[in-house]
Amino acid sequence: MWSRLPNLVTGLALALAAGSVGVDAVTCGELKTFYKNEQCCGQATREVSAPVPGTAACPYSFAKPACSTAEPQTPRDLTAGAVGQMTPKAATLTDDQANFLPLVNVHFHLGAEHKTEAVLAFGSVFRAAWGTAGKGDVQVGKSYEIHYVHSSAGMDNDATDDVNADLLADGLGGAANGRGLLNPMIVVQGQIFQIVNGAATVDDMLHGWTVVGHDNSVMYPGSTTGQSHDNEVCSPYSITWHVDKDCHQVSPESFDNLCKQMSETYGMYADLYPHGSRKLVASQFVVKSEYVKPLA
Repeated sequence: MWSRLPNLVTGLALALAAGSVGVDAVTCGELKTFYKNEQCCGQATREVSAPVPGTAACPYSFAKPACSTAEPQTPRDLTAGAVGQMTPKAATLTDDQANFLPLVNVHFHLGAEHKTEAVLAFGSVFRAAWGTAGKGDVQVGKSYEIHYVHSSAGMDNDATDDVNADLLADGLGGAANGRGLLNPMIVVQGQIFQIVNGAATVDDMLHGWTVVGHDNSVMYPGSTTGQSHDNEVCSPYSITWHVDKDCHQVSPESFDNLCKQMSETYGMYADLYPHGSRKLVASQFVVKSEYVKPLA
């Protein structure tokens, strides 16, 4: 019978015999019962549906916490005099450290999630209080905050290039737990663009914000954004944020080429559409102003 155990159970038995750390003690009878209940006999390739006896429970919880118990959140008001009340536990990664991490996702939000003086100068550009953005709502005159997501959970396909971008893909799953990592280092670089006819055309807006410059940038510890979070339900992820406080005007061709690269080069689809913007987080759930520092 034991010769027909699935690899998962066999591996567990060997680990237990070797006294491996990280699992609870389990009896042969418990393994036998588990094997029988999962109908494993003669089914070496069957995937078990229940937790294997003795395996350690995942110590991480990715449930969205109440804001009263969460770590510092994003987006934060970045205008002069804006205050926050939280002291972060996580360190803030620098620009060099961010660029050392593979670029795993690029997406954009309708309107500017972060509030800055430059954004306010454009009047109607700031849209953090908008509702859900309609799919395909990429139009001349509107503004978008692009997020360049770097994560240690990614793998750089070509370590000799100067882009450090690998398997860009839709969504943040690869950034948050790619390669099975449960607590990777993540940096999001945020940059705001307004689409204007006749503005400069940027050939490559996909592979990072260096193509247009980011001299007026800050860094601070926060979280993921998105409209599934507000001032009651918050994000469980700790993220380093680098935000360019300027607003850059670019031609429609610039955005067209961005979406073309995302689609044709990396097969992205869901992130070709603008995401809605999370409302500015209340001051009690963001870091104190002393933790918003010039980008270093």
